[in-house]
Amino acid sequence: MLGSLASYSVDPERGFLPALDPLVTLPSEYAAIDELTGQMPSLLRSRRVRDSIRGLAPIDVDRLVGDDTRRETERLFLALCVLTNAWVWGEPTPDLTIPANLAVPVCTLADRLGRRPIVSHASMDLQNWRRVRLDEPLSPDNAELLVGFHGGTDETWFFTATIGVELAAAPILVDLHRAVTADDLDTMADAVERVATAMPDVTVALERMREWCDPHAFYHRVRPFLAGWPEPGVVYEGTASTEPQVLAGGSAGQSSVVQALDAALGVGHAGVAGGFLRAMRDYMPPDHRRFITDLESQSPLRTLAEQRRSPRLTDAYDAAVAELDRFRQHHIRLSIDYISVPSGERAQVGTGGSDFVELLRDARTDTLRRRLG
Repeated sequence: MLGSLASYSVDPERGFLPALDPLVTLPSEYAAIDELTGQMPSLLRSRRVRDSIRGLAPIDVDRLVGDDTRRETERLFLALCVLTNAWVWGEPTPDLTIPANLAVPVCTLADRLGRRPIVSHASMDLQNWRRVRLDEPLSPDNAELLVGFHGGTDETWFFTATIGVELAAAPILVDLHRAVTADDLDTMADAVERVATAMPDVTVALERMREWCDPHAFYHRVRPFLAGWPEPGVVYEGTASTEPQVLAGGSAGQSSVVQALDAALGVGHAGVAGGFLRAMRDYMPPDHRRFITDLESQSPLRTLAEQRRSPRLTDAYDAAVAELDRFRQHHIRLSIDYISVPSGERAQVGTGGSDFVELLRDARTDTLRRRLG
């Protein structure tokens, strides 16, 4: 049986974003890390980021204890992941060997959180913000980054606009949960109708990326630091794993929103898209990926809509799938404008390590095939 939304760390108002605001600063014993991440733009400009990381004293992550342990852990993991990606990509020649003073704590916290020791959507988007005005609700316009790379409006907006997508999806997650757990067709139909009605808001939130994030600025200043670890992989010195690791970089595929919609609506993916999307779940918080897998195994919506026992449910299901397809159309256009056009190349490998155009088009084809009407 599907658990409560709270059991999956899904907030009714914020969705997959944390219910409590992330910590703005680290505990005092980690002040040196806060200072270092705060200097990131100047360290990158002067090409001194690796020297500064080498100079860090050993980081004792076992000092994270007390009532705020989870938020402290997330905040420290965010900072260490940014330092990790800055180590690899922050100077003209990549360095694929991360020193033990950084590798050991980032890998320890990754294991503790059930994620990967690299920048990902879960750290850079879900946990990387503070409200500018505390007396107003969280929104893309009321958020600033806690940690970044070069800084500036384009980089900030790239991540805070994504917060808008997560917030717009929050009521959809509530209605998906209600639809899957309902014991009558009318309740299911009502919930799926609400999903279809709310989906355009998610698409509008996605398109807001264009307001303050210039495609060329994103491609040349932000995207390089979101790249994953290529072959032959990155070595994390001093850790239990001595083998180089090949990891995906930050990717929209790591957001749980669309995968939750796919799972609840029975939109399966094979081929390139299927393999990639399944792999991206390893970068999600464990509670969120469990929500997706439970929806996949327990949602009756596709079967009941296909049986046409409730015309309302069947129509609502098709409307929801149509809106999901529309979202994917916009995502394809946005990706082309922000990656293919600035690069001057038709085919491009995304930060997640795949040919993003092929992947997104495959995912859209899979979605269209699920329409019943």
